[in-house]
Amino acid sequence: MNELYNILSIFITSGLLLACGLMFLFTFIPDNPLLGNYRKARYVMIGAYLFFIAIAVAEYLSGDPSVQNVLLMQAVTLVIASSQAFLFTFAMLALVDVQFPGWRHIFREAAVVLLFIVAIFTVYTCCSETFFQAAFYGFTVIYALSLVRYTVLFLKSYRQFRCRIDNYYSGEEARRLRWIVLSFFSALAVGIMALLSAVFMSILVALLYAIIFDAFYLFFAVRFINYPHQFQVIEQAIDDAPATRNDTKTEHTTFAALEKQIEHWVTNKGFTEQRITLGALAALLHTNNKYLSTYINTFKKQTFREWINELRIEEAQSLLLQYPEMKINEIASKTGFLDKSHFLRQFKKQNKQSPTVWRNQAHTHNSPV
Repeated sequence: MNELYNILSIFITSGLLLACGLMFLFTFIPDNPLLGNYRKARYVMIGAYLFFIAIAVAEYLSGDPSVQNVLLMQAVTLVIASSQAFLFTFAMLALVDVQFPGWRHIFREAAVVLLFIVAIFTVYTCCSETFFQAAFYGFTVIYALSLVRYTVLFLKSYRQFRCRIDNYYSGEEARRLRWIVLSFFSALAVGIMALLSAVFMSILVALLYAIIFDAFYLFFAVRFINYPHQFQVIEQAIDDAPATRNDTKTEHTTFAALEKQIEHWVTNKGFTEQRITLGALAALLHTNNKYLSTYINTFKKQTFREWINELRIEEAQSLLLQYPEMKINEIASKTGFLDKSHFLRQFKKQNKQSPTVWRNQAHTHNSPV
């Protein structure tokens, strides 16, 4: 079992991380200024993967699993977990926040993590085994608090990112980057598993952790490398940066004129156009994206996507009542949805039931007794 773990940790894990690091380094990145943060994140991840290779080699060279080696493994595991939490959090933030701080902020955060790592190895080297075992739990509490901070920081930025996307597109473009959330919480889970493997030290637990570790880092590398291609789908929303819900400085008299134009557009069922975006509607109404977004957020109390989908579902309800024999696929297409699954999700979200059940109940209530 020990030999299997050594082969997995030194050869498979190190080879996998090295291959992924080289892919990060040589992958072509389009010449797009908005991908500046992605370039920063790429350099961070190259450093992360090389760092983890060094840790794997050091672990292999650490020797037999004596008591002293167990303590070393606990220290190394805590170092890996804290480093992973920092590196992945700031890499994820760089992907969802175009206003992400520069290198100075990253280096300042890195200095705090480095100080934490130095403290761990100082206590391990200079103090007794008993003292280190007690200090290990203290370091674990500090690490757990940092995870809470990183999670709050990431979720705040991701919510703002989702709001921007939903304020520009009427479809499900934001779902294309849900892997970022999955990656963040997967990295969080891997870090927690690392600590558990250090506390409940056994070769079987370490082997299971190594397999999950390799699977996660391979998944993340593939998704990360494909990010520039996905970014092309959403760069308009990020570039245009529509106003937030709190931007209400525009005069209400001007909004009144815009409202008449929007009412005319709704009456003509312009919302049934597939792939309608905030930019396309703003051009049609001879206004700008920020202005239109401010109106929708302020007076409709919704994002652009929520507003369009509400109009489409209302139209779908009308069709369900007028044409009892019309198929759900056809209704979805006529109301602007690209596919049936998206239509079903939105209908259930607003009505708490499927279109078929809703239509049957509506006809039952309207039937003469």
